[in-house]
This record gives sequence, C-alpha cells and structure tokens, in this order.
Amino acid sequence: MSDYKIIDVNERDPSGTSLKGYIQEDYSTLVQVFGEPHYQSNDGDKVFTSWELEFTIQVPLEDTETFRATIYDWKEDSARVAKETPKYQWHVGGDHYLSVDAVQKWIIQAYQA
Repeated sequence: MSDYKIIDVNERDPSGTSLKGYIQEDYSTLVQVFGEPHYQSNDGDKVFTSWELEFTIQVPLEDTETFRATIYDWKEDSARVAKETPKYQWHVGGDHYLSVDAVQKWIIQAYQA
C-alpha cells in the first residue's frame, strides 16, 4: 500500500467512476466499516448494493488529495448473493489509482482502532 494517511471518508455521487479492481469481504464487515449501503435495490438491473465514497488523503510532504471509490455487487441474480456469500468478491470503482487501496486501508484501520 502507498504511504498516505486517510483523513476523511464521506458519501459522494459515483458518476464518472469506473472499475478499478476487487476486494473480497463479507457484507457485514462493509456495513461495520462504512455504514449501511448508500444504494440498495431488490430489482437492480446491474447493481443491487453499493457504497459511494469520497476519500481525502494526506501524502507526506504534499497537499491533501480527494478522490472517489464505489464498492458494489455486479450483475448478480439477487441482492442476497453478495450479502450472504462469505468473502464475496466486491467490485471497486473509482476515479483514482488509489481507490481500491484506500478502501482496503480504511477497512484495516477500522479493525485496528
């Protein structure tokens, strides 16, 4: 992981983000770390569940930087698949190369607190 400190995480519109990678995590862990999903649907076309996030980070000796990340299921048969599968492979979208890394780092920090 890159050398930076996450200063803040907020809910933010995911427009303009694209797939950056994947994380394997339980639904319950994501709820504990990020709160209830920002989007939930039982009749989703492509996405049933998602968190829409904005990270503000501090890189040593540089200004703060802000970027977005989304965590979501993708084209599942129902909303239950991602919620009930242990270590489900969630898609992570974003608008920055650190989007996936920041999601993983925030989860780790939440369990070290």
